[in-house]
Amino acid sequence: MLVRPATLEDVHTYVAFCQSAQARITARGLGQYVPGAHEEYAAAIRSRVEAGSLFVVSEATEIVGFFGLEETPSSWWQADGIAAMYLAGVVVSPAAKGRGVGDFIIDWCVELARQHGCRYLRLDCHAGNPWLHNYYQARGFTFVSRIPMHPGYEGFLFQRVTSFSALPAV
Repeated sequence: MLVRPATLEDVHTYVAFCQSAQARITARGLGQYVPGAHEEYAAAIRSRVEAGSLFVVSEATEIVGFFGLEETPSSWWQADGIAAMYLAGVVVSPAAKGRGVGDFIIDWCVELARQHGCRYLRLDCHAGNPWLHNYYQARGFTFVSRIPMHPGYEGFLFQRVTSFSALPAV
């Protein structure tokens, strides 16, 4: 699999993947909200593309996933002075489910964060999605805290150490 920055031409595919993810989550009865699936986030998606923080994952000529990665904390994370990268907006093509795309994205981001001298790869997700919590914990993330995100919508914060030997413990 290969990673490259997304272009404005990729936005339609990203939105389609987000809409598919939103439909699957809704069908499971979960209250999770996938921002990229909704028109009110169109400008934010374009901004992420222009900033170079939205990435495409491809396999051969097929786009199989997208993710956002930034060094600036989302509004859900309090600045703590610890070098970290923040993963968000991970979506995988319905046709690529079960092919290890999510694992690839996490491993790629952990390695890039390590190369940038970051102690952690961090993310936030909906508190009411136990499948996703288990997925992240099985991939080395630890639970940090539960936080209110919006009225009636809580999130969980997770982080994963990028390297046990290269950086001092905090």
